[in-house]
Amino acid sequence: MKYDELHDQLLKEFRAYFEDYQTWATTESHASGMRSRAHLSEIRRIASKLRVEILETRRLKPKIKSPAYRAQQLAQKQQADKGTDTN
Repeated sequence: MKYDELHDQLLKEFRAYFEDYQTWATTESHASGMRSRAHLSEIRRIASKLRVEILETRRLKPKIKSPAYRAQQLAQKQQADKGTDTN
């Protein structure tokens, strides 16, 4: 699943960012600052892709707890009950 791959990439990138940020926080070197910013940009890119994947999954799944879904289920149940009435 693409979601799992993106999630793993995000965690890996965050770990790399954290290490470079620790270096930057202690030394404030130019190179470690550049690497930290590069990691943040990559984190943003991966997070955007992951957000799209989550939205796509939500779009395809029924909204079980939504009032519209519950009303639809109730209407279907009532329709089925009317069809089985033997009086």
